[in-house]
This record gives sequence, C-alpha cells and structure tokens, in this order.
Amino acid sequence: MESRRSFLQWVVYSAIGTGLFLATGNLTKVASTSLSEQRSTIFANATSTPDLFISVKVVYIQMAQYISTSEEYFVLPNPATVQDLLGNMVQRHPLISSMMRSMWVMINGAPSRLDDFLKDGDEVDFLPLVTGG
Repeated sequence: MESRRSFLQWVVYSAIGTGLFLATGNLTKVASTSLSEQRSTIFANATSTPDLFISVKVVYIQMAQYISTSEEYFVLPNPATVQDLLGNMVQRHPLISSMMRSMWVMINGAPSRLDDFLKDGDEVDFLPLVTGG
C-alpha cells in the first residue's frame, strides 16, 4: 500500500511540477539544460507546493452483489469530505447510489459523518445497514 501511495504522489507531484515549470516561463531554458537539470527543477517546484491531493482507501463490506471489488483507492482534491468521496463512488459505481442513505461509514474504524474531513492515507469502510426479521 505504501508503494502505491508513493507512486501516486510521485505522479501527482510530477504533473504539478511540470505545470509550475511551464507556468514560470522556464520553457525557453529547456533546450539549453540537461534532462537531469530539468528533473531537478520540476521536483524542486513540486515539493514546495502544498499537498493538493489525498489518497483514500475504500473498503466495501458485504457489497459483492453491487461492486466487483472489495477495496479500491480514490485520489481526491485536498481538502475532501466523506460527502466528496461518496460523489466519486457513485460516479464510479452507479448501482450503489440507492444504497447511500442506508450505509454505515467509518473512517479508520470510527463512525463518521458526511461533513467529516478525510486525510491522506485514511481507510474508509462502507457497510450497508440491513433490516428485516
């Protein structure tokens, strides 16, 4: 899990660094600098920016009939709430939209509310509430 998070952060930082590099007007210097110097500039710019994205692990408990996986990762803009995560989940898995009202949502094992903020590396568990007799 740590290597996947590190890879995702590297991808995001690379994209941000490239955007910052181009936005600062350094495009004319590209032809005269080596590849290693270009990488150093990109990563220096990327590491000086705040964390713009977070990676959250989502675990689906007892939902095999609706979703073909038991867990997956979402990359969200920072800051993000549980409600933001739910919106992304419904886009990816439209079948679960009808279940959202009867879900028990836990962040790192603790019950949560829709307006709770998520942090990078959080594990969010979704458990459908079952009624009947």
